Amino acid sequence: MTGVTLITGGASGIGRLHVLRLAEKGKTVAIVDLNEDGLSEVSGQHSSIKAFSCDVTDHDALAQTVADIEQTLGEIESLIVCAAIMPGGELAKTDPAKIVKVMQINYGGMVNATSIVLAKMLPRARGDIIIYGSTAGIVPIDRFGAYGATKAAVNHYAKVLISENRNKGIRFQLVCPPAVDTPLISQAASDGPGILQNGRTAISQMVTPEVVVDSVERALEAGREVNYPGRGKLIELAYRAFPSIVRRVSNS
Repeated sequence: MTGVTLITGGASGIGRLHVLRLAEKGKTVAIVDLNEDGLSEVSGQHSSIKAFSCDVTDHDALAQTVADIEQTLGEIESLIVCAAIMPGGELAKTDPAKIVKVMQINYGGMVNATSIVLAKMLPRARGDIIIYGSTAGIVPIDRFGAYGATKAAVNHYAKVLISENRNKGIRFQLVCPPAVDTPLISQAASDGPGILQNGRTAISQMVTPEVVVDSVERALEAGREVNYPGRGKLIELAYRAFPSIVRRVSNS
């Protein structure tokens, strides 16, 4: 496909890698983020990368940004939703306002970006939408409840959205990776679950952004609607069969 790829959370981590790979392939990429330093650094890597500072939780502001992108750069033909934050800590010890904020960014921001761009894609009967969920939304993990709840919501929303919009010309992909070694990890490293500190458990192992993005690219071409990079599928199947054991291992 040609046209513009919009990536939320494209100033760091997995989003940044998507941006750079697409730019290397000659694609025009619009990145939406609030990380001004990251926006400047990434957009400076290639002339085809354009930065837009916008809060994904502000629907009206994001809708205007999308309109500006299409007016100045061209039709958005691909959306990759990466924007997220990842706090750790026990729920009872976490300020409820902080928990709500995580949901607003990780889930609300995803809904805003997806609904705004999908509304433009459906009349055209073409486009790609890639949404980042997580295995953290499948397996409940202690000290990761706020983040896990947002990803459970993202996973559920994306699966229903895909089901409701099959055969309409849009290629969807829900990505559910295990823990990924990105700057996001540092937000929960001190008070989050053990895998964020140790890099692995008996069932899971932290993966690199390169492993995840490689998997996303292959899955999109194969038409796979739900993608589990790394040991993601093993985690999903094991939890379905042995939930108590997987939870105990994940909390170790």
